[in-house]
Amino acid sequence: MGVPQLGPAPQRLTVDVETVHHLVAEQFPQWSQLPVTPVPEPGWDNFSFRLGEDLLVRLPSAAEYALAVEKEHRWLPAIAEHLPVLVPMPQGH
Repeated sequence: MGVPQLGPAPQRLTVDVETVHHLVAEQFPQWSQLPVTPVPEPGWDNFSFRLGEDLLVRLPSAAEYALAVEKEHRWLPAIAEHLPVLVPMPQGH
């Protein structure tokens, strides 16, 4: 039994605090004054940044991972009440 062929590795992007500030100001001006802080362990599929005290910005780390965003926005609210843990709900997309 061999190792499955998954294709080429995704071309990972770089996302920094300045980029997040710009995107938030452009798309969600109501949150543009909140501080942006990188999360120490950002994850594999997404880069994560704290936005103020209560929000989190998650940005795909590769174009291929962006395909999962709509699926998350669709299914997380639908299954949240059936899970044993609190599930954060998207506030903007």
